[in-house]
Amino acid sequence: MGVHDRTRESRPAWWLATALLASVVLGAGVVAQSKRDVSVTAKKYGFEPAEIRVQQDDLVTVVFTAEDIAHSFTISDDHYRIDKRAEPGKPASFQFRADKPGTFEIRCTLTIDDRCVRDMRAKFVVVGK
Repeated sequence: MGVHDRTRESRPAWWLATALLASVVLGAGVVAQSKRDVSVTAKKYGFEPAEIRVQQDDLVTVVFTAEDIAHSFTISDDHYRIDKRAEPGKPASFQFRADKPGTFEIRCTLTIDDRCVRDMRAKFVVVGK
């Protein structure tokens, strides 16, 4: 058996190893780029759903709807700083990457109704890896 015969025998193993490595790398990229679509409805005096749960690094798309009066979807965390407003018949859509794990408070900060500011709360939970 010559040197060239051994090289030919090892080629299938090399290709298999390369294909396996590529699938692991590409698979990790797919996990890191998961998308999560969420519909949130606000009405006196709460949000539906009351809790939004996503995975760290999800690309989150929110369609925020107000049923009765104008409401805000506000997360005042130093990292996310989200403040969107919706009015009846005028939903707000927005996207962000959920890259910081933890539990964050969603509030309505509009002063149209004092009870909204005081009572409207929901949770945004980012589950870490």
